[in-house]
Amino acid sequence: MKRNLSLILAAVIAASLSTPSLAAGLSNEQVCTAGLALALDKQPRGIKTKSASGKRVLLSVKDWQSDWDYRCDVSRGNKTIKIEARDTRRNDSYLNQTIRYKVTDNARSIEVIMKKRKAGVKSETYKAYQLKS
Repeated sequence: MKRNLSLILAAVIAASLSTPSLAAGLSNEQVCTAGLALALDKQPRGIKTKSASGKRVLLSVKDWQSDWDYRCDVSRGNKTIKIEARDTRRNDSYLNQTIRYKVTDNARSIEVIMKKRKAGVKSETYKAYQLKS
């Protein structure tokens, strides 16, 4: 009995230690929503998300009808987001570049940053409640 209790306690401790690597409580869907909202200059509430496998998230900016417009890959170690459009003919500013993110204010907000096409950077900060679907 004591052995089982210690195994459970060890599992709980291990899970709690890995939590900070999950962007301090923000899900992959929330991180991807923030990145796409920045890239498209849209409000996060208009973006629908669906988890795929692992770190991949599918996103749609129109009615979700088992179809997706963008695929997002999150790298928690590098704190980067890579977004690809399903339709390769789109030539939007977020294609072929990496969007960086920083979790701020004890996971109550996330700042996303990307380079502009010509010069400089574009950034936006979203509150966690804005990214909930």
